[in-house]
Amino acid sequence: MEYWKGVLSRESDPDGRPVKPLWEPVVEIEEPVSLAECKKALRDLKQTASGPDGVSWNSVKGMGPGWLQYLFNSILACGYPTKSFKNLRTVLIPKTEKSSDPGEFRPLAIASVFGRVFHRILASRLGVWAPLGASQRAFQGSTLPALGVEESYKYLGLQYGSKGNLKTGLEMLKSMLRELKEAPLKPQQRVFLLRSNVLPKIMYYLVNGRVHQYTLRECDKCVRRFLREALHLPHDTPVSAFHACAKDGGLDIDYFESLVPMYKWQKLVSLEEVPDALVRDLSQLPAIRKRFQLKGAQTNFNDRAEYRVFWKNKLLDNLDGFGLGEAADVPQVHFWVTDGSSRSQTRWNIWPTAARASRGRRQAPLCDAGCRQIEGLGHILQQCNRTWDKRGARHDRMVEFVGSQLERLGFSVLKEKSFATPRGHRRPDLIIFNKDRVWIADVTIYEGLATEVAKVAGPGAQSVVGLVWNWRGCCEKRTDEWLKKMGVPIESRRLASVRVLEGSVWCAEVFSKRTGINFAQVGGRNRSE
Repeated sequence: MEYWKGVLSRESDPDGRPVKPLWEPVVEIEEPVSLAECKKALRDLKQTASGPDGVSWNSVKGMGPGWLQYLFNSILACGYPTKSFKNLRTVLIPKTEKSSDPGEFRPLAIASVFGRVFHRILASRLGVWAPLGASQRAFQGSTLPALGVEESYKYLGLQYGSKGNLKTGLEMLKSMLRELKEAPLKPQQRVFLLRSNVLPKIMYYLVNGRVHQYTLRECDKCVRRFLREALHLPHDTPVSAFHACAKDGGLDIDYFESLVPMYKWQKLVSLEEVPDALVRDLSQLPAIRKRFQLKGAQTNFNDRAEYRVFWKNKLLDNLDGFGLGEAADVPQVHFWVTDGSSRSQTRWNIWPTAARASRGRRQAPLCDAGCRQIEGLGHILQQCNRTWDKRGARHDRMVEFVGSQLERLGFSVLKEKSFATPRGHRRPDLIIFNKDRVWIADVTIYEGLATEVAKVAGPGAQSVVGLVWNWRGCCEKRTDEWLKKMGVPIESRRLASVRVLEGSVWCAEVFSKRTGINFAQVGGRNRSE
């Protein structure tokens, strides 16, 4: 008794929380108890222990709602309950199997069954004016089942069991990629579902759950392995080509090893700025901050902009991505890359060529067509005599495409019209005119982004424009601005870059199928002699 007397008579700790203003008296709470309320209270009454008065729950149910209504209304009219309602029976429940100390028991006070039914009616009335918070799990009128060792529950989208998270993000990712691989889908559809469904779900799971740096690294490897197989990419495809932003020439795939620590840190910082003082104080606790930090991980980026610049520089520093330096000047024409097109092999300079296969050797092999040049993709698409006719066809298709787009907008277009001038014949690709103005345009698919149209129009020409793309599909900024000024929609400007890459893929495929050799450049002998 001395132990419990000291516990129950101890003064409460001071509460520094601000006191809320009192509400106006609610008259409805003190209204007489209705017969319907008594019926509902008896219906919800379950088998329970009797109080000090010895009246069982079965006896109370047998009295009927009318007798209880009379009793409860009498108490409300008097303004105080009977003495039997105030007396409680205390039962000590042991917390452990062999409890001996008083502190190892949990006291449980049992009131009269009449009092508990009366309190249930009053509590239901108070619940209308003072509802419990959404975070309050108990006293909500629903059953809270006890979970077994092998059972689990879902909280904030994460599945928890007796030992924490049931599945790691790596296990979930492997399962989802396996289903995506076995589904009868096209490569573009697989990449679309990966970016729009799989990666966001895994990112949420990794950011809000406990994860190790090793798990993030393995997740990134699984995603790249899946993309190489789905898009038929070589094993030495640059890692930066997967994770660089689409406007910079990459596939725009999230890099978990960098983004998950960054998002976790941003989430912790956001807790420090909430209006609730208690949440702000909790966010400063070492135990809480430790849960937001990854073991073995470092936050290298403060925001998504730094992340994008990092992967852009990684892609441009690579030999395969060097030609995409000016892709960001016209970012709106590159979002087709995220569809996972096979043209990415040409765009990233990873098409299988002799020069690429010989990396790491002392000397790169010369072109198989006898051009006395290293057999790289740039040489095949821009210089090799074996693909000269397909390069011309690629150019003509672009002239036809741009001309047809301008004709749809109401312009008159002359395509490759020859003119005799004092300085010789001039044959510009396109002459566009309306009632007010004339434009002379030259379409160029160049190895670098440069405009070379002065020789086409001659000296003194006015309104001369150069429409320039490189063989990777990157559009020159002034070209895009002129097409936009003429009214060409973004869909057509984006399609123009795709058409350039289609022509480049066509040239590369033709080179691998043909076997012709230019003997004039090799002195009439085979290169191997």
